[in-house]
Amino acid sequence: MGISERREREREERRKAIIKAAKKVFLEKGIEHATMKDIAAEAELSKAALYLYFKNREELTFELLHISFSKIKGLIQTASKGEAGGFKRLQAVGKAFMQFYREEPEYIYFSLVIERYSYSIANNLPAANRCLDLINEIQQIIETLLKEGIEDGSIRPDLDVEKTAVVFIHVATSFMQRVSTLEETFVKDEAYKPYELVEHMLTIFLYSLR
Repeated sequence: MGISERREREREERRKAIIKAAKKVFLEKGIEHATMKDIAAEAELSKAALYLYFKNREELTFELLHISFSKIKGLIQTASKGEAGGFKRLQAVGKAFMQFYREEPEYIYFSLVIERYSYSIANNLPAANRCLDLINEIQQIIETLLKEGIEDGSIRPDLDVEKTAVVFIHVATSFMQRVSTLEETFVKDEAYKPYELVEHMLTIFLYSLR
């Protein structure tokens, strides 16, 4: 391995370490209270070294969000290939969302930044645009499955495919966000778990398509 390759590998490893440190700090202190100084300390770097990788806290937040959407995209791509028929494939996508919620609920928290940093999207922040590109790719996958379901008769033909895909994404993520942020009080005295509410919501939505 040459010197340039070694340096590039070291740079990537340090970048990953910073992202890991930011995730830990954000979850402990909240995005709004965390500072770049906190993240640098957690990553065992100077602030000057940290700024060589990320310009600000906002950029780091969108990096974590990009990781989140990348994982969701991979899960739904895999899930949708295992079934036959549009509706069955969409059911598999719903299960993939549930799997993500149960296995990595902390990333649901980071998805809140889409609303919090909407000005970054309006100002074409590159990190924000990368996240939007992934959201659009996820939407395209769902639109394709909806079209397939309409063609094979497993989904109602009167649905607007694009609108339905957008609603599916926002209903799923918004409800998971709400349950995640209010988990301790949302079902405090109930006989069901938070993930069961999310599962029930997805079931209701999916069967409205038939």
